[in-house]
Amino acid sequence: MPAVLALVLTFSSGCSSPPVAREAGSAAARPSADPTSTSQAGSLLSDVTFAEGATLDPRTDISWGDGLVADEGWRAQLSQHPGRWSYVNTAGTCTASFRGGVLGEANGMDDREATDALIAYQSGDDFLGADFLSDGVFVRYGSSDSSVEHRQFSYTVNEFGYFMAARAFVQADYSVWVIVTCEGEPVGPVAQEVLSKNVIAVEAPEE
Repeated sequence: MPAVLALVLTFSSGCSSPPVAREAGSAAARPSADPTSTSQAGSLLSDVTFAEGATLDPRTDISWGDGLVADEGWRAQLSQHPGRWSYVNTAGTCTASFRGGVLGEANGMDDREATDALIAYQSGDDFLGADFLSDGVFVRYGSSDSSVEHRQFSYTVNEFGYFMAARAFVQADYSVWVIVTCEGEPVGPVAQEVLSKNVIAVEAPEE
């Protein structure tokens, strides 16, 4: 487990606010509904699978597109953690918490392995083990037909539901995750709503 430990320890350190587009040495703003994109409108974007992650340019910009900022069904919550932001639904039954920031040293892990390590660490006592992990996808910004592969898991105990989806980009030294929790309402449909409204931009640097 040493490699996993070396990776996850980096997640406990402070990080800058979530970026619209990452720029070295600059403070970043809260993500917008439409993250900065260099892709031409209507262009065909490929899926970013875990295998594809190994081919990313280290300068690739990765960012969340905040789809809840103007959504009447959700309201923003104050976050106590740098680099994170969250929302609660109008019923007050569910929260969606987001993070985007530096991944840290992956010690030879690929994107899939680093993502699993991230989930295990960030979920803490909520993590039920690798057997509960499964593959899923974020929608890729710029094309509703393109996706960014991620890992996820969820469980429900009594009336409390927990869902987490995450993706580590080892080559770009970046990671994104979202946690949805619900009490008194099924977490599955809410998690799917959150995933459908919040996209991930993966933008190669201009030549």
